[in-house]
Amino acid sequence: MAGGSFHFFPRLPTELRLEIWRLCLPWRVHELDYPTDEGLSNLEPDSDGSYPCKVIPTAKLNGLPPVITRVCQESRNVANESGSVPRAGFYADLPDDDRFTSFSSVGADDYWLDTKRDTAHINWTPLYQYTYDEQSEGSALGCVAWLSRQVVGHPSIMREWFQWYWFNSDRRYSQNERFEVFDERPSWSVVMHVVIIHANFRDAAQSGLFGLLGDATVQIVSVSDEDKITAFYDFVHEYDPQTSAAGEFERGPMETLRGKLKFDLVKTMGSDKLVHHVSPLHKD
Repeated sequence: MAGGSFHFFPRLPTELRLEIWRLCLPWRVHELDYPTDEGLSNLEPDSDGSYPCKVIPTAKLNGLPPVITRVCQESRNVANESGSVPRAGFYADLPDDDRFTSFSSVGADDYWLDTKRDTAHINWTPLYQYTYDEQSEGSALGCVAWLSRQVVGHPSIMREWFQWYWFNSDRRYSQNERFEVFDERPSWSVVMHVVIIHANFRDAAQSGLFGLLGDATVQIVSVSDEDKITAFYDFVHEYDPQTSAAGEFERGPMETLRGKLKFDLVKTMGSDKLVHHVSPLHKD
């Protein structure tokens, strides 16, 4: 705007319009599998055994094509520059030993993937085997490490990978796991706590915390990012006070969380080798 005049968007220079569309694209957490209600809600089940929070719909919403793919051809072309729903051929170079599948796995053609903006995350942990007595195939760690090389950011996993007290010695880990994978990536992120926020789409979008257009419904936040954690905390306090009242939104000191993770790492792995290669996070 100059001299009180307003230029209609279609009349802006092409390069400016394209850059605006790119700014609208979400930076997402690309999940390799659906999270389970039992493991993430932190709530007691109802009398019929069901859980009041259903996290799978949120995961599916997070994997839909970005909003701008449904605006016009120009915006859709911008989204397709680095994003698509990957087909089976995308995984052609994935080693056979790392072709991970479980009852919670997402199909190769289910979720949108933006190679320039997404980070790779897996919710599955060895606790799934203990809880559901399920048999997975391939290495979950190997799969998320491979995908992290196709996108940006560090691979992220759940804290339960290092909570040794959940498992008996003969059931702690799948025989398919390759823990040397930790050495293949310079750093890993570990989700220490999951917060489920109840808010309508309009409020979430207007907050700016879930992408510019509200189409990044799953967020992972570093425990050292105090400003962003505060922003989420304020959002929860205003729009979902029940969550904060239930104690789901913990705001523990960063060093306390680092200390917990270090203890679990050393106890599980038998050394402090990984301490400097992992970073604790929140998942909202």
